[in-house]
Amino acid sequence: MISNIKFRKILNDLKRQPEDAAKELKISVKKINKFLSGKSIIDFDIIKKAVEIWPVNYGDFFSFKDDTSSDYKIMRSKESIKSERVMKRGGKSYYSYKDTIMSKLSPFKPELIKELVVVKNNKPSNKLVKFNNGHFLHQFTYFIGPVNFYYIRNGRKFVSKMNTGDSMYISPYVPHSFTTRKNNKNELGKILALTYSDLIDNETLNELSALGFNVVKKYKLNLKNKNNSFWSNLNHILKVSSISLDEFCRNSKINLNKLKKNRYLPSFSVLNKISNFLNVNLRDLLPPYNFIEVKIQKYSNNRKWFYPSFKKKKYLFNELVNLSQLPYSRGFEISILDNKKSKPNLEVPSHQYFYNLGNSQIKFIIEKKSGFLNPGDTMYLKPNRKHSFYKKGKLLSMRIGGRISGDILFQLSNLSTKNIKKTLNDENPWFYK
Repeated sequence: MISNIKFRKILNDLKRQPEDAAKELKISVKKINKFLSGKSIIDFDIIKKAVEIWPVNYGDFFSFKDDTSSDYKIMRSKESIKSERVMKRGGKSYYSYKDTIMSKLSPFKPELIKELVVVKNNKPSNKLVKFNNGHFLHQFTYFIGPVNFYYIRNGRKFVSKMNTGDSMYISPYVPHSFTTRKNNKNELGKILALTYSDLIDNETLNELSALGFNVVKKYKLNLKNKNNSFWSNLNHILKVSSISLDEFCRNSKINLNKLKKNRYLPSFSVLNKISNFLNVNLRDLLPPYNFIEVKIQKYSNNRKWFYPSFKKKKYLFNELVNLSQLPYSRGFEISILDNKKSKPNLEVPSHQYFYNLGNSQIKFIIEKKSGFLNPGDTMYLKPNRKHSFYKKGKLLSMRIGGRISGDILFQLSNLSTKNIKKTLNDENPWFYK
């Protein structure tokens, strides 16, 4: 969606007045002003010309399209069924895929997948198992029925026997596969596979691709353990500052050479001194480490708590697999314990996905709008919208921080409320004549 606000931002960022832009794009000032006022849409030929002569990209002219209605979007079970398609591996039917709710705003691409291959043993080397090559997106998986989960780490194949309520996470490009175990009920297992992008999204990928592999690989830090993580990251910051470790020690009067030689980490007080000297935040000196490629969580090991409290038991939260390396990604089974309609009492700063796991209809209120989810229905909900559920049942919930998390959240929080509004809707030039 071409946006006049985005066009105004481009001109402001490039310090172009309408007269300057008109001259360089070889069009009239009147036409430029019509674009800026939203009275006409910019021709693609003009966008193409702008990309050729200015340091901008095509995407800079387009805004996200909000495809939700009243801050949420629902996909009914019958719509999911219509989307069913069978995927073959090795010439044989392997999976049945069904879409569940997706939005142009949300970072996740969730599918309901039925395993069509039945195995008689639990060997990771079973010849019936066909591994994929892994994929760019992170994957959270919720298991329904008797499913075998296969994955490859360091060239070795593994298998884990999963059942209803179990969950797992796999990082990008881990080869994996799923089958159904043979059982007396002849039940085919299913998974809800919620694949999603985190901080390395398509916009970031565009920048990385433009820089190229030989440049990008030099960014890589050594995050194998806490020690390597700290020193590798500090070296990165020193490079940004163009100061060697020896010069840093000499100027700051902080002797890090001895600590590094003995592979010690600085104390908290020394970390404060380092951050003050380099003028960086303390958190920037303490990167994460020991990233997990695969994490499996059995249902019996889940943590549980009541919300809003033990005394007022409206919901039971059952925490599914999560990782410290993805602090804004959270999965839950939410049991709704109350049939009574109540005011919205949940407000979550995350994109949310819901799947009605139970056999009964669940009702909801979002802000002042009400609706329902039948068994098998799925819903996407925008962040920071007040909502509540009632009528006893069970939901699968997946929460993703999206772009507005981590450092972006902190930078946004530095803006005043007035300037946040201006940032989103600024139609004015950066100065008036």
